[in-house]
Amino acid sequence: METDMKSYWNNRYEEGTIWGTIECPSAVLAHQCFEEQLVKNIIVPGCGYGRNSLYFAQKGFKVMGFDISNRAIHYALDQSNKFSLENLKYKVGSLFNLDFLHDKEFDGVYLSNVIHLFLKEERKQLIEIMTSLLKPGGILALSCISVYDTANYGQGEEIEPNTFMKHKNKLLHFYSEEELHDILSEDYQIIQKKLHTQTELDPSGKKETLKLWFVAAKKKIKRID
Repeated sequence: METDMKSYWNNRYEEGTIWGTIECPSAVLAHQCFEEQLVKNIIVPGCGYGRNSLYFAQKGFKVMGFDISNRAIHYALDQSNKFSLENLKYKVGSLFNLDFLHDKEFDGVYLSNVIHLFLKEERKQLIEIMTSLLKPGGILALSCISVYDTANYGQGEEIEPNTFMKHKNKLLHFYSEEELHDILSEDYQIIQKKLHTQTELDPSGKKETLKLWFVAAKKKIKRID
């Protein structure tokens, strides 16, 4: 699976900055939340070519970004070097194997449009991995496509409930409010949840507007009896 994913994303990033260089709307929302919650160091899994990581670093956070695509990370490093940002680091690595990370506890995780690209068991595993990266009381900020995205929901073959193969080799899982609560309630207190839109190019090169959830949740501090 990881070899296929690396090949897929390397091929996509051959086109360069496929979604532009401006930070995502959810990154702006996450920045506001991170500031309010006194977050200092952030990890950005699946960071792509680094537009959101660069945004956070320029806002003063200590940032670690990683992506399975070495092509994307090469571009991200080139961009960060132009700004001589000592608070921004990148690595090539998989979402599902964190052996490449030395520091594994962060104040904040920013997961942009990643979790909806997987099947149910992988989505569950991914949430567990993100939780393992956070300090108690840390903030998970994520964006994911919603069931209210009527322009895209139901397009293509349905692989699992609310999960469709609209484009070749790219799944989209559409989240309901209830499902977000279910996957986060055990380990998190949800502190913000809202719908927002994001316009970008799809794999065929056409412009599309996505209706996404933004969720910020605080990792619970669990008592040890």
